[in-house]
Amino acid sequence: MKIKENPKDSIFSITTDGKLPSKIIYFIRWEPNSDSNMLDQSIRQLVSTLIEKAINENYKSIAFPAIGCGEYGCSIKHIAEPFISQAQEQLNKFSIQILFVIQPDRIDIYDEFYKQLHSIEQSNSTSITIEKGKIIIEKGDIVKQNVDVIIGSSSSENLRQVLIKAGGDEVETTYYQTYLDNPNSLIISTPPGQLPCKRIFFIKWEPNKDPELLRQSVIDLIWNVIQNVISYNYVSVAFPALGCGEHACSINVVVETMIREIRKEIQNRKLSLLVKFIIQPNQQNVYDEFCKQLLSSDE
Repeated sequence: MKIKENPKDSIFSITTDGKLPSKIIYFIRWEPNSDSNMLDQSIRQLVSTLIEKAINENYKSIAFPAIGCGEYGCSIKHIAEPFISQAQEQLNKFSIQILFVIQPDRIDIYDEFYKQLHSIEQSNSTSITIEKGKIIIEKGDIVKQNVDVIIGSSSSENLRQVLIKAGGDEVETTYYQTYLDNPNSLIISTPPGQLPCKRIFFIKWEPNKDPELLRQSVIDLIWNVIQNVISYNYVSVAFPALGCGEHACSINVVVETMIREIRKEIQNRKLSLLVKFIIQPNQQNVYDEFCKQLLSSDE
């Protein structure tokens, strides 16, 4: 076995040279903390540090023991929750298999890890806080969002009809009358009708097959929306996954640009703004991409 150790590093590794089923063993310096918040942070840091090291060294899988649940006597729940939660965040960013190995006689530990894993699997949202603002990625129905403004697209027939149908006659009448009065308007603003928001913005947005033109169109879209949200003194907005359905745009380009630009607007303008991206429950690939880009932007 070969030991690779850097005195300045919190991790040292031993290559197994085929003497164990694994290729390498990581040893990490870690001490428990009686403060639950500090313990939570230390576990999250441990998980992210080890997984990122494995990724950087081109490994495809990693196995964790239930660190802290044995001789240290830490609360099993306070160990399992950050372990599972942080592992899920890493899976949204990296392609790697993560295993948690529990001693056969510790059914209590197994049950808690299973409980936390099941809870994560049932979760339909991911979020980050950015200074005074917040971005949430959520599986759900755009017409049920209790926010100040819901975003639609005048160029998306399906989305437009969904919002008009759910909003009712008031939305339909206002939309078409405004369109007739000013067909070149970048935003058609309507009252909410029967929706739980204060306003609906129908954005004039045309996607493009060219990646650079598509990226610029998304930048312009986000800027336009934020300008209008500010002018109404609104503090919350819900976007559908524009461009990720009938338009068949590059999901990576659309999502990466949306997340980056929203983050930039919140930071540069010092906005106290809640931004929700609402993904249809059957669009798991779109939801995963939004989560990946959101968590990557938080690094």
